[in-house]
Amino acid sequence: MDTELVGISSNVTFSQKAFADFLKLNFPLLSDAPNMKTMQDYGVFNAERKLAQRSYFIIDKQGLIRYMKVLKQGEPLVSNDELLAEVGKINKR
Repeated sequence: MDTELVGISSNVTFSQKAFADFLKLNFPLLSDAPNMKTMQDYGVFNAERKLAQRSYFIIDKQGLIRYMKVLKQGEPLVSNDELLAEVGKINKR
């Protein structure tokens, strides 16, 4: 679908690599440690817990956020079908 998937968290790089290897992920996991700047910039950083709220962003080729979903604690994950439908909408533009 002419997209690139990237995960990002507050975990350090070696932890991200171990997690990605364990799950056999085929996309990069990036670390926002130690300053959590990206999470702060996107408004999803929880300073009390020192981590990001689980969030989804779809950003178009011009760098504009076209979809954003920030989950509340305990809220179920967004389905792959929903995310793919959102990417399809963007690609039709």
